[in-house]
Amino acid sequence: MSVMVRKCAAVAVLALLSACGDGSYGSPTAPSNNTPGTPSTPAANEVIATTSNTFTPSTLTVARGTTVTFTFQATIHNVIFANVAGAPANIPNTANSGVQRLFATAGTFGYDCSLHAGMTGTVIVN
Repeated sequence: MSVMVRKCAAVAVLALLSACGDGSYGSPTAPSNNTPGTPSTPAANEVIATTSNTFTPSTLTVARGTTVTFTFQATIHNVIFANVAGAPANIPNTANSGVQRLFATAGTFGYDCSLHAGMTGTVIVN
C-alpha cells in the first residue's frame, strides 16, 4: 500500500471518530462529570459512592423538595436510610449508574452502605 493511500485512510478514520463524538451517553440520572474510575468531584445535589468505599460528600445539606442524585461508580454499593419519618426509599445494590431520591421532608437523614463497614453519609434537609 502506498504512503499516500495509508495517509488518506488514516485521515478518513480520524474524521469518522471525530464525527462520532466522545462515546459518552447522558441520562437524567447520570452525572455529566463522573465516569467509573475517575476522581470523584460531585456536582450540586450529588453524592458519589466511590470506588474507595466512601460517600462524597459525607454530609450534604439541601432545601426541602430537592432531588439528590446518588452516583455509583464501578464498585457495587447500596444506600440504606435510617428508619426515620420522611426518609426516601433505600437504593439497592448498584454500580455504574445514578439513582435519584426526592427529599420532601425537613430533617436529618443518615444512611450507610450495608456492603462496606464504615461507609456512611447524611443528608440534611432544611
